[in-house]
Amino acid sequence: MEEEKIIERRSSKLINFFKRNPDVIFWIILTLATFLRLYYFAKTLNQPLWWDEADYMCISKIWAIAGFDYPINAVRPILLPLMAAIFIKLGSTELLIRLSIFILSILSLVGTYYFAKEISNKRVAQIAMLFMSVFYLGLFYTFRILVDIHTLTFYIFTALFFYKYLQNRSNKMLYIGTVIVAIGTLFKLTVATFLFAFLIYLIFTEKWRFLKRKELWMSGLIFLLILSPYIIWGYFKFGGFVITQAGAFNAPESNLFLNGFENLMFYVKLAPGYISWVLLVFFILGLGYLLMRLILGFDIILKNKFPELNKQFYLFLVLIIPIIVMCFSVEVVEDRYIIMVFPAVFIICAEFILKVYNFIKRNQKILAIVFLVAILGFSTYSMLMHSHQIIVMKQNSYGEIKTAGLWMKQNLDKDSIIFSGSLPQIAYYSDIKTKGIPTTEEDFLTLLEQESKYANKSYLMLSLFQPHADWAYKYPVENNLTVIQAYFSDVQKTKPNLIIYKL
Repeated sequence: MEEEKIIERRSSKLINFFKRNPDVIFWIILTLATFLRLYYFAKTLNQPLWWDEADYMCISKIWAIAGFDYPINAVRPILLPLMAAIFIKLGSTELLIRLSIFILSILSLVGTYYFAKEISNKRVAQIAMLFMSVFYLGLFYTFRILVDIHTLTFYIFTALFFYKYLQNRSNKMLYIGTVIVAIGTLFKLTVATFLFAFLIYLIFTEKWRFLKRKELWMSGLIFLLILSPYIIWGYFKFGGFVITQAGAFNAPESNLFLNGFENLMFYVKLAPGYISWVLLVFFILGLGYLLMRLILGFDIILKNKFPELNKQFYLFLVLIIPIIVMCFSVEVVEDRYIIMVFPAVFIICAEFILKVYNFIKRNQKILAIVFLVAILGFSTYSMLMHSHQIIVMKQNSYGEIKTAGLWMKQNLDKDSIIFSGSLPQIAYYSDIKTKGIPTTEEDFLTLLEQESKYANKSYLMLSLFQPHADWAYKYPVENNLTVIQAYFSDVQKTKPNLIIYKL
């Protein structure tokens, strides 16, 4: 009887939850998005790791496996490898860390919905969530052991809770948002770019009056306290301020403004590849409309007396500040570096789509419905197909490197040393001491001399998957090295793409 009462109470709580959250479309999108991700999760569960993925996992092995030797770079924030180390200790290699990213991917859709609902309305939230559910960056990186989904999820929830604070002056919302942005920063530093957007918003809407608020100072203290273990560890590990060292790793070496402009042009040129061309049109029109309102109403924003305009200003800052920071703070950019701005992109798209829909609806209700279904259907389908192609196309990339690493683990002595251009992957899969291949032969010979204790157990791995200097490809022939294993790109085995030599 007691068990029945417990089940009844839990059922009642579940029913009440759905009563408080009656948006059927939200639950349909979330369910379909979950099943879609489950399908690709199963399909990609054992896919080979890329360089950055293996780098994170090797760092985790340092903490989880006694005697595992691998260099740690300050550019890698600590939280992902720390989590992976805990999972490895629990007996899981990749499953649990992949599952945690899967869960965060689902949460990113929930965050997109509620942020869009707060900043606009329920219909915009539904459409933005739908687009995010099939967006290729959100889908593809759900199945990679990288920090991009963490960046997306923590950024959007930070934007949500800080906005709730601005709306209601709720210290609770502010502190929750602070904890979220701090934890997100421990996954990837770019999550903290939100704080620049928030600061700019406060300066324009409240001048400097916000400096008198005690809760904001308390929020800053909470942020620093959460980051302090990482900062202290980084000081002893790297002998300085780890965050600036991490930033310096990818910092521009050329002209800052020229480099930033080139990076910005990279994103502009990539825009048609991010989303369907139809959505790109609506985004451009929607962004133009948003900018027009912000420019015409800028004096009203400064007076902080028109909430709707302030919402749009906040949305614009959430969109544009991370892009500016990323363009001007790194030497080379990748498509995933601005993944966190796409909830804002899709909100702007959804708002303008609904404006056109409402305009048509005034005279032609059926035509308006056809328009909406066609736009949503085409955009969702085209983005899903794009995502599918990328996931499938890259599912087995670097497969030979994984195979080679596992072969080494089974066939070479544990106290060997491997020189490879695929340093993190080989170190991860082989569990054998691995060193990179220097850019010059002289440096390589010096490295061999330094590692002379492995003289009879040294191996050189060359491949076409990671580039090597010209001397490296000539070295085996010039020194008459023995091939102990090779992999080929053709059935006839005439075109080797990976060779392992005995040194």
